[in-house]
Amino acid sequence: MTGRISPTSDLGFKKSLASSENKDILRGLIGDFFGVWPALGDITITSPYSIKAYQELLKQANGTEQVVAKLRQTIKDVSADFKVAGFSAEAQISKSIYFSKRSIYYACDSFCANYNKPGEMEQDYDGSFLLYSSLKPVYHVNIIGYPHFVGDDDALRIFKFYDPVRNKSFGVDYLNIAYFELTKNNVESENLRHWWTYFKTGEAPDNAPEYIRKASRILDKANLTKEERDVINQMERAEEIYKEMIYTARIEGEKIGEAKEKLDIARNLLQMGMPVEQVAIATKLTTDEVRKLMQ
Repeated sequence: MTGRISPTSDLGFKKSLASSENKDILRGLIGDFFGVWPALGDITITSPYSIKAYQELLKQANGTEQVVAKLRQTIKDVSADFKVAGFSAEAQISKSIYFSKRSIYYACDSFCANYNKPGEMEQDYDGSFLLYSSLKPVYHVNIIGYPHFVGDDDALRIFKFYDPVRNKSFGVDYLNIAYFELTKNNVESENLRHWWTYFKTGEAPDNAPEYIRKASRILDKANLTKEERDVINQMERAEEIYKEMIYTARIEGEKIGEAKEKLDIARNLLQMGMPVEQVAIATKLTTDEVRKLMQ
């Protein structure tokens, strides 16, 4: 078996970044995007990758539409927790009308998830717990497969709280939201260029850091288990059938639209007094169809 599964597919994204044995890959990604990994400490994957979860999903789904629908509900692809920060990531390859709102929601959701967290709250002088003390900074990465921001060719944008009028930061970067557009070529650093190549192709050059090369090896189909290959084959078939259904529906919709447009034009021409035969020629309708409009 040759080739690789896509690093931005639902399974590929989770397998490479949300497996307990691949924490080094996740740590490397956070470090390359935000430059903070040495101080983050140990990682706990809070939504770990599991092939059994995909097997159960396929078992529960009764048909292609259900399979794809369930997969598209698993939007928050990767989430992890550090002692001093939280992390989440999402791959959004196709354009989605509410993606911007959703990306902010997931970053805020990761931040709020640590509110009143047992074992991480500080105590007041009287022994009571300070509920907000367990909140900590969050780093959220969005891998985007279409042009999202207009006006430049910068692949990476990172947003934080900032006062643009007074040119001052918030002081503590509680929310750090990154958008990495794979359709843009201006990449700031060599390691980000390696990530850009990896997310676009699944490959990593020889001079890439070991954690990116490891991610590439993980996605090699020859290194997958039989269970993973079976799940991927079913998911790929479901996705292709789904795309064909969408394409067919779009074509049929266009045909219906064209037919309605012809009928509207024919009605207008009849109201203007044009003979039935000439209306039929002009709209490419049959004379019987035009006569029905007159009735």
